[in-house]
Amino acid sequence: MGTSKGKPTPSGGEWTPLKNDITDHLGGDNGVTPGRIVGGTVRALGGLGLPSSAADPSSTGGAGGAGGGGGRTSVGRATSRLGGFGGAFQSGGLDEALGALGLGDLKGRPASEVIARIAEHLAEGDDPLQRDILSDALKDTLIEVAALEEGGEYKDLEAALQAFFDKNGVEGLVQSFLTNYVFDRVWNAVENHAEFKAEGAGAEALGIAVGQACRSHVESLIQEVKAAGRFDKTDWFGPGGLKLGNELVAELEERLKAL
Repeated sequence: MGTSKGKPTPSGGEWTPLKNDITDHLGGDNGVTPGRIVGGTVRALGGLGLPSSAADPSSTGGAGGAGGGGGRTSVGRATSRLGGFGGAFQSGGLDEALGALGLGDLKGRPASEVIARIAEHLAEGDDPLQRDILSDALKDTLIEVAALEEGGEYKDLEAALQAFFDKNGVEGLVQSFLTNYVFDRVWNAVENHAEFKAEGAGAEALGIAVGQACRSHVESLIQEVKAAGRFDKTDWFGPGGLKLGNELVAELEERLKAL
């Protein structure tokens, strides 16, 4: 998963009990679980999306849902676009998937360039800070699912993505993205405080545990949605895909806030 940008952890409001929980966890309090820290962070942030025209990705306006609404919708939109890329890939390979995004000029380019351009394209249209977080999570996701070595070629990327989709489907790609995005959003907000309070490798261990908690809750949601048949025959580029993307993000946000 991605790494944080090292922003100072905000203070006041719901950040105060969250910071106390982080300090207690690092001090050995087993009653403060990584999941509780994830939930407290999402509540303090006001949701998974950044507020419109946010000045800081770890906005201090946690109470009152500052990160919901339009900010959350931008995450849903990126989710549906990524699903569209995955669906087009399954239909006709990497050439067709790039063509569906209007990125046909990338055919034959190095894998790293293709991944970076796809991530930037899928994150287009949002406030700069929201776009940066989305783009980073999308890039991390494509690198993760392709599992390519540095210097990989176009054909290597296509083969790796084909193997991933054969095993995991489009829902696996969506799951990876939401996991990376939630982790980036949470850890970006609290890493500074964790490092300030930790001794030795304590902050790194907490980061790993937080990442595992994010992955577990996203995986649970995706499995339930798949079992309910909500992924079946979804036109990710159409209204149905956008609706599903927004619903996934909204449901995930509510689950995390309840932790």
